[in-house]
Amino acid sequence: MRALLKAVPVAAATAALILNVSPPISASAPTDAAPAVPLVRATPTKIMPIGDSNTAGADAAAGGYRTDLWQLLNADRRPIDFVGSVRSGSAALGDHDHEGHGGWTIQGIHDSVIGWLQTYQPDVVTLQIGTNDMYNDASAGLAPGRLSALVDRITTTAPNTQVFVTSLPPTRIEADQRRTQAFNAYIPGMVDAKRAAGKQVTYVDTGSAYVAPFDLMDNVHPYYGAASRAASKWYAALTDLPVARYEAEQTANAKITDARITQITSASGGAKSAYIDFATSSVVFTVQVGAAGNYRVRARGANGMGQTCSHLIAANNGPTQPVVYPGISWDLFAVIAVDVPLQAGTNTLKFTKGDCYTELDAIDLSPTPTS
Repeated sequence: MRALLKAVPVAAATAALILNVSPPISASAPTDAAPAVPLVRATPTKIMPIGDSNTAGADAAAGGYRTDLWQLLNADRRPIDFVGSVRSGSAALGDHDHEGHGGWTIQGIHDSVIGWLQTYQPDVVTLQIGTNDMYNDASAGLAPGRLSALVDRITTTAPNTQVFVTSLPPTRIEADQRRTQAFNAYIPGMVDAKRAAGKQVTYVDTGSAYVAPFDLMDNVHPYYGAASRAASKWYAALTDLPVARYEAEQTANAKITDARITQITSASGGAKSAYIDFATSSVVFTVQVGAAGNYRVRARGANGMGQTCSHLIAANNGPTQPVVYPGISWDLFAVIAVDVPLQAGTNTLKFTKGDCYTELDAIDLSPTPTS
C-alpha cells in the first residue's frame, strides 16, 4: 500500500508568484566553446562549490543548490566529482563534498581558498558568497572590493579553473535586502572586467530564481524547492544549454487530471502534482520550442515507495516511454532525463501512471545535449 504523503504547508502565494511560462527554446545549442562540464571527458570534471550556509545547505535536503545541480548533471551522465573539505547532504545528493561554510564572510573564504584550490585542483568553481557581509553598512561597503580580490586570488592560484560567480538570494530584512541588491548589481560589471582581463570568470544570476519572502525558510536561507530553481540556472551556465522550467502544479503550464496538487516546501514552485495513481491520471504540459528536433525532458519526481517506480511520458500523443525514479522519499526528489522528438511551436508532454507511485514536481526542458 502506498505510504501517506508528508506535506509541509507553504504560503499559498508562492505558486501565484511563479506563473511565468517559459519562452520557446531552440534545438540548436550554443557552439562557441566547449561547456565547462562536458558530456565526454576522460576523467570526471571536478567542481568545487564555494560559499556560506546557502552552499552548505540549510534546507531540508541539507545541500542547497548542490542537490539539484548534481541531479541535473547526473541525469545527463556527465562525469563529475564535487570536491572540497566539507561533507553534507541528503540521500538525494550523490556527492557530498563542497566548501560551503556556515556564517563565513567573503574575507573568510579569501583567507582559506588557496589551500582548497591547491589540495583539490578543481576544474570548475561555483562561487556564491556575501550574504554574511550584508548585515551592516560597513561590511557591505567593503564587500565588492573583497569579492573582486577573492576572484583574483582564485584565478591567480588556479588560472585554468573556470570560475562561475553568482548573485545572492534575497533576504527578509529590509536593510539587508537593500544592501544585497546593491551588491548584486555590482557583480556583473566586476565579472565583465575580469573577463576582459583574460580571466576565466562567468556571471550567473541565480539570485533571480528566488521570490522573497515566500521562498525563504527564515531570513536568509531558501527552501530546498526554491534552491532547485537556482540549480537549473547553474546547470544552464555550466553546460551552455538553454533550459526552460515548467511547474507540474500550475495551470499555466500543465493540465492535471485525476491527480491532486499538494503544497510542500521541497517542491520547486511550492507544490507538486501528487496521487497520479490511476489509469486515468495525467499531467499534460504544453511547451514551446523554436525548432524541430530532439529535446531532453528532466522530470523532478518524488518516490517514497522504497523501490523504483515510474511515470510514462508521451510527446504529442506519440509512443510512451518510462521515466524511472529511485525510491528515495516523498520529500526528496530525483531528476530523471528522457529524450523526445518535438516539433517547432507548441507541443504536449503527457505524464501518466507507470509502475507503483511517483509524484511530479516540475520538468526542465532543453535541447538534447551533444557536448
